[in-house]
Amino acid sequence: MNKSAKTVLILSIAANVVLFIGFAAGYVSIKKSSPVAARSAASGNALSPEAAKEAVSLFKTDDMAALRDGLRAFGLPEDQVKTVVWNLISSRYAARLREIDNAALEAARQRPYWRGTRSYYYGSKDYTPEQRKEMREIRDEKANEMRQVFGVADSYESYGVQYPFLSPDKTGRLRDLNDDYYDLTNQTRDEMAGFQMPDDEAKLKLIDDEEKRDRLALMSPEEKEADDLRNSRTAWALRTRLAGSDMTEDEYKAIFALQQAKDEKFSNDAAKQAASSSWGDSSDFMNASNEAQKDVDAQIKDILGDERYADYVRGQRQDYQTLQAAAQRFNLSADTVAQTYQVRDDAASTAKQISDDESMSAEQKNEAYAALAEQATGQIKASLGDEVGDAYINNALVWLKNLPKGGAVTIDEKGNVSVTQPKAAQGQGGE
Repeated sequence: MNKSAKTVLILSIAANVVLFIGFAAGYVSIKKSSPVAARSAASGNALSPEAAKEAVSLFKTDDMAALRDGLRAFGLPEDQVKTVVWNLISSRYAARLREIDNAALEAARQRPYWRGTRSYYYGSKDYTPEQRKEMREIRDEKANEMRQVFGVADSYESYGVQYPFLSPDKTGRLRDLNDDYYDLTNQTRDEMAGFQMPDDEAKLKLIDDEEKRDRLALMSPEEKEADDLRNSRTAWALRTRLAGSDMTEDEYKAIFALQQAKDEKFSNDAAKQAASSSWGDSSDFMNASNEAQKDVDAQIKDILGDERYADYVRGQRQDYQTLQAAAQRFNLSADTVAQTYQVRDDAASTAKQISDDESMSAEQKNEAYAALAEQATGQIKASLGDEVGDAYINNALVWLKNLPKGGAVTIDEKGNVSVTQPKAAQGQGGE
């Protein structure tokens, strides 16, 4: 018998054992035997009686390390060994999880649907705090069993994709840490029930500070730097602006350091203290933040040069990000994106010229606006197609749609376009 057929039969036996346990727990129902196993048996690719007996006996053990070793001895690939062990571990908790689900389901049925419930746990508002606590404990117990058998909780998960610079062990520990603090934060918010007392903010800040401390303790300085460069708020925002750029890693790190320093100084926590004596009031804080960003932008321009800085600024515009998203979804070429956005830029520039032309009457401007909007819309549709072109204009170029209604066109220092329409037209929708 070839190795692949043997693997199929071993996995079939494992699946049947898991199904049986799940059936006994009321967590799954048995409908039909495995078609893969049936085909393998019919083709004569059957295990010997001794091997079949050994396999069945193997899956009856409570020793997961012995199961792991036995599956390896049968020649199963490591990822399949982990999957089988994980499924058997999970099957032990199936009955209790089913009880929790049934209790939550019955509570949901009994609760008047029109009476809302307040919970900060997305998708789990019908579970009580006690049920959520038990579910977390079950999750942790399963993870600990996997860690004891394989050294990591579940290394075959995709969680590590976010932390490729960490070892599997640290990735699992970080996942557990993140989950624990997520649960703790949401429990605290649930207890607040939407009514904040003076010390609640301090409780949440303490949780946040403790999470940061534990993350720092888990990672080396080099790993912490790698985490910041990939997963911090600054990093997420910066990579959005840099989508499609040809920036080098050294350039990214230099820009990141500038932006992170500014973001930390003017963080959400700092914003909450904007009315303190250090800033005077919130408007002072915002003005200082804007000035600090201008200084950062000037330094970024020195790093990139004029032409590439213009690309960097363009990447921050919502209408350009929307066009990039369309390109990704519909597999549009870089040339198509460039041509389409050039239409947008040309239309914006011409609209501003019309708006600033004092020799034209309001009626003449409106006629020129209408002709410009029609021309630009036609060019965008020719580039993207009617359906995608319409969606792009509706989603990101509302100013172009509203241009025929007239008004004053402004373009800010970042290149964003807005149209301030006459008062009579503002009630009909403008940007």
